[in-house]
Amino acid sequence: MKRLYADLGLLVVALIWGSTFPVVKIALNSMSPFAFNAIRFFIACLFFLPFIKREGFKDGFKIGLAVFLGYLFQTVGLKFTTATNAGFITSLYVVLAPLLAYIIYRISLDWIDIVGVVLAFVGVYLLSGYSGFNMGDLLILACAFAFGLEIAMISYYSKLINPTMLAFWQIFAVAILSTPFAIFTTVNFEINQDVIMALIITAFFATFVAKMLQNWLQRYTKPSDAAVIMSMEGVFSHIFAVVMLGECLNFVQYVGAALIIVAVIVVSLNS
Repeated sequence: MKRLYADLGLLVVALIWGSTFPVVKIALNSMSPFAFNAIRFFIACLFFLPFIKREGFKDGFKIGLAVFLGYLFQTVGLKFTTATNAGFITSLYVVLAPLLAYIIYRISLDWIDIVGVVLAFVGVYLLSGYSGFNMGDLLILACAFAFGLEIAMISYYSKLINPTMLAFWQIFAVAILSTPFAIFTTVNFEINQDVIMALIITAFFATFVAKMLQNWLQRYTKPSDAAVIMSMEGVFSHIFAVVMLGECLNFVQYVGAALIIVAVIVVSLNS
């Protein structure tokens, strides 16, 4: 039951992250991505002040480096490929996370886990409307490896280290590593209502709350569960994009979303 409750909690994390896409998209009209990320993660660090200890610094920072590299490769890769391609290729972490967890930490996979991963992978493919390979996709593929490694490492280290401190050092690492890029790459920097609202939502809910939940809950579940459930982020992002930005899905995309939901049910009920 702990695993089932953990999976449900990770679904909430995916919902939170999915809700941020249209909010951040609007905010990035006024502020460069690295500047936004640096401020977002520094603000999130402030919420950890009552809990800070040195415990978990080394391992948390390693995970934070993977998170930062994921954002870095994704941000640069988006300059050379479409948002659709980027969204799909990033979601390859669904496959990569359990595979990396097996290779590095020998965390086992059974056939139901594999079925769930395959269903989620096909679902993401259909949902994305992927349109073919280009050079920018290589950078996005590196991003997928980084996020897959993040999930694998959290599943391993959250069982050994206080998850709160593990989450804090990840966020601290992203803030510190983003700052030089923010200083040297920022071309637009405007503080307005859209940016303030996006920073509040992403710093508190999508970073502090979501990272705390992810690090605490992944100690009770498997990397395959976490990866498949996190793929629901794409489904939720489309739902919020429909509501907030007026975007719409076609029939094939709805089939893809349904397959991801089935995959989540399959892995969550496999205990």
